[in-house]
Amino acid sequence: MLNLGRKASNIEFHWTGHPFVDVGLAAVLLIAGKNKPEELNEKDIEKAIDFASKLYATKEWSSSYLHGMIFPNSGILMANPSMTKKRSPEAIAKNLWSILEEFKANNRDSPKCVLCGRRPAYTKKEVYLSVFPLLGTGGVPNFFHSANTRGADICTHCVFLTQFMPLASYRLPRVLVIHAYPYKLMLELSKEALGDIKKSKLASQARGFRRPENFLFHLVGEITRKIERDEFWESASVTLYYFICNNQNQILDVIHIPTPVLRFVAYANRVDPAGWKHIVSMGWREQLDENDFEKFERERQNIIYSRLLNNESILPYFYNSKERKVNAKWNLLAFYCSEVLGLDKEVLDFIRDVGDRIVETIGKLPDHKLDDEVRNLERAEKLYQFEAFFIRIEKLRQNLGIETPLMTFDEFARILTAYGEDINISWKTVKNLLLFRIYEKLHDKLMKSVESKKIEEMRVEESEYAIYGGGEE
Repeated sequence: MLNLGRKASNIEFHWTGHPFVDVGLAAVLLIAGKNKPEELNEKDIEKAIDFASKLYATKEWSSSYLHGMIFPNSGILMANPSMTKKRSPEAIAKNLWSILEEFKANNRDSPKCVLCGRRPAYTKKEVYLSVFPLLGTGGVPNFFHSANTRGADICTHCVFLTQFMPLASYRLPRVLVIHAYPYKLMLELSKEALGDIKKSKLASQARGFRRPENFLFHLVGEITRKIERDEFWESASVTLYYFICNNQNQILDVIHIPTPVLRFVAYANRVDPAGWKHIVSMGWREQLDENDFEKFERERQNIIYSRLLNNESILPYFYNSKERKVNAKWNLLAFYCSEVLGLDKEVLDFIRDVGDRIVETIGKLPDHKLDDEVRNLERAEKLYQFEAFFIRIEKLRQNLGIETPLMTFDEFARILTAYGEDINISWKTVKNLLLFRIYEKLHDKLMKSVESKKIEEMRVEESEYAIYGGGEE
């Protein structure tokens, strides 16, 4: 232990709501094997400082990662290239312990910390990007709203914990910090980073993922399947901070994951993992095998994930219109509609019933007629085309001698206009749900119809060829 005779007694740590500080605290807790800040003791802090300082003193951490991506020219962690000869685990540990000593200072004249609001600002050193990421170099003081020549007003508690943030972060092309609530969820999402470090002594590469949202959704699915329940995500809040901070660039992308989306992805992985994989596969618009899926998931942007994060519908991806088959179970579709789109169960049941009545009708048709009617619905791009489809189905029911009508007038009006303020969006939602139900119930017959058409077309082509002297003699 590199405690150097220092003491960390009577120091209390707490969650702040700031991603860098909280992930640093998560790292300390994970190193100590604890779940709550109030459980930390002096030995735990000694253990965390010892663990971090030995890593940070290595060239692999100091030059390319700490200096190149998080704390450029850090004096505290001795990542400044000019400190190479002086850098050692003991020297870094001494710097970290010196921050802790400032906990005892109680300068009432100092402004309160802008992050936690609990303690006076740290005054032993200017707080710029070498101390706290993304704060600027200090060359332009009015970068800060206070025009403070000493940088940001951040307390010793928050400065100290932020030095441990790299231990619970992931190294993609940039640095990924996952901030989550409840905080036990953040510990769960961050522990792989520390686990990888313990194995390799290098920053976690996030299994080779190059897209932060892909990695997060992969973790959500994996954790849900492991614990076999999705209540873990019931009130979860997750935000990704994807950044790089060095002397050339300070770039930050903030990716908030809507809670309904988290619950849906968790539910999908628990209830219908194969169906969810089919849906995600369509987000790359390429035919994938098992190995391709893993490669694309690590490296390529996915339309499904992008649409979920941007509050855009993914309903058309629940089925494959080319092969006229569904990609998932109805209960997964229903959960998505209720949880993410906000449709009532009563509404879904009503649309499903209408879909079953349509299936009852067109299922009685010859194969070629069945194919024609389904194509009419697939090609409906305008509201009047959608309306005409229902009128044709009603006429078919009468011609087929089906006694009950497809819908009443009130139901007809409801299915066209009642599912959203924008009528051009709402009816398309209904269309997608109806196509899903038709493909689910009539897939085999529809594909048989397609094969019959192909054979018929081949016969026509052969007869035309024979007119010009082709074919057998």
